[in-house]
Amino acid sequence: MVRRLLPAVVAAWLLTGCTGSSSAPRYPRRPPGCALAIYHQLPAGAWDDIGLAEVDCYIDEGEITCLSRLRTLACKMGGDIIYNVPKKASRPYERAMVYRAMVAHTREKQKKEEDAPAPDAGSGPVVPLSTGGPVEPLSLTPPASRPSPADGGAAATPDASQ
Repeated sequence: MVRRLLPAVVAAWLLTGCTGSSSAPRYPRRPPGCALAIYHQLPAGAWDDIGLAEVDCYIDEGEITCLSRLRTLACKMGGDIIYNVPKKASRPYERAMVYRAMVAHTREKQKKEEDAPAPDAGSGPVVPLSTGGPVEPLSLTPPASRPSPADGGAAATPDASQ
């Protein structure tokens, strides 16, 4: 049983990235008391979600202390935005309150050619393709053998030229 379970545990450990790699997180930890924007609904602008923050507090500590713990947790997670913060804490037990909110970080605007506004092709005046008269089709024959427009496009005969 142990022989069958051990390879599965090792494979799961390798797939989750627990190999001790030194890749830095996208948004590193911030010091406690960092600047945060707090929203009761969705924030404006673009952001990257980091995760869910949840703090449990005793009712005797008060809402201010519990919200302070939520802010500290959001800073440790690397966020600068907390959104979906409830106006009142939930009360799962008689002597406890819980605040649960989403932590996010503002998305940095990267200057790319794709982000630049495309030139508007239809913003100029309307110009007709032809100025009038019949359009002459493009011919691939050399100009010497092409009939002249004066004869109405009729094929040249050797008798007519003498």
